[in-house]
Amino acid sequence: MNAALKALALVAIVVLSMYIAVPGARAQSLSLAGSWSLVSLTVTRSGTEEELLGAHPEGLLVFGNDGRYALVGVRANLPKFGSGNRLQGTVDENTRIVQGNVAHFGTYTVDTAAHVIVFHIQRSTFPNWDADVQRRPFTIDGDRLTYVTPGSFGYGAAKVVWQRMK
Repeated sequence: MNAALKALALVAIVVLSMYIAVPGARAQSLSLAGSWSLVSLTVTRSGTEEELLGAHPEGLLVFGNDGRYALVGVRANLPKFGSGNRLQGTVDENTRIVQGNVAHFGTYTVDTAAHVIVFHIQRSTFPNWDADVQRRPFTIDGDRLTYVTPGSFGYGAAKVVWQRMK
């Protein structure tokens, strides 16, 4: 093999390896696996963003490498049960607690081309979502994940922001 052919072969290998590496790097940058902390859960009403779980909500979203996930979001100022027994909550306590949290778990897939998380919800604290499949468009900006939920809570679509935990 002459020197020109060797050089051409080397250039071809380098160029091909660059194209092969790019999709892998892109897929890695879109990886959701790991733990995320809730930053905000907002809905826009009359042009104003409203925090559905109040100021400074707390929550955890875990995407497993095995395709399973678990999500919980909680209002920071949930009331304690006056009786000390969760089975004997007052109507007001129960109402505030139900409206102050959301949780669901199941399996997930990611459509990286369409930037969509597909949640296959097994169970939820909002039973209307049990056994539901929901597609949520998402963006990742650094360590921030933002997606939009469907409008089935009764208040319209909500924007959810998570911060990757380290």
